Amino acid sequence: MRLFFAITITEELVRKIGEAQNRLRTKIGEEGVRWTKPEQFHYTLKFLGEQPAHRTQQAIDAGFAICDGLKPFDMTLGGLGAFPNAQRPGVLWIGASQGGERFTELAESLDALLARLNFPREHKPLSAHLTLARIKGYAGEKAAVRALRSESIEDLDRITIDRFVLMSSLPTKSGSEYTLVEEFKFKC
Repeated sequence: MRLFFAITITEELVRKIGEAQNRLRTKIGEEGVRWTKPEQFHYTLKFLGEQPAHRTQQAIDAGFAICDGLKPFDMTLGGLGAFPNAQRPGVLWIGASQGGERFTELAESLDALLARLNFPREHKPLSAHLTLARIKGYAGEKAAVRALRSESIEDLDRITIDRFVLMSSLPTKSGSEYTLVEEFKFKC
């Protein structure tokens, strides 16, 4: 099973992010760009990749273990960015204008606990981001660079994060399909 831990968002936020994505889509177009489907919007905490059943259970156990003592926190969604950078965008994303440091702390704690169970550590610094699009060609890159110079995404909303989830991802011809494996509510 292909797994990842994530923060999911409300339907209202999916709608707001979808509107921001559509404004960008109008400027950038479709050529050389794969736009994220609204039902796939999430903030990834940790990608685990393909895992056998016994490792899935270890990941679930780690998720429950990390929840002990966690307190809910607020995160404001906003800001447009690109990986690796705005001059060579491969991924367009919405970040967190406030509360991102708490998101990063949660992700790092989860990563450290999973590393003790022999899951690979993250090697790149993690920042809160929700993928809007993946750039797959020169035309898309050129249009995205122009859009990044002229467009911004103001704060969309503030959410209270009091849980995270473990999801499975099944690749299909029309894109990945996500299924909830487990939900982890903070125990404060």
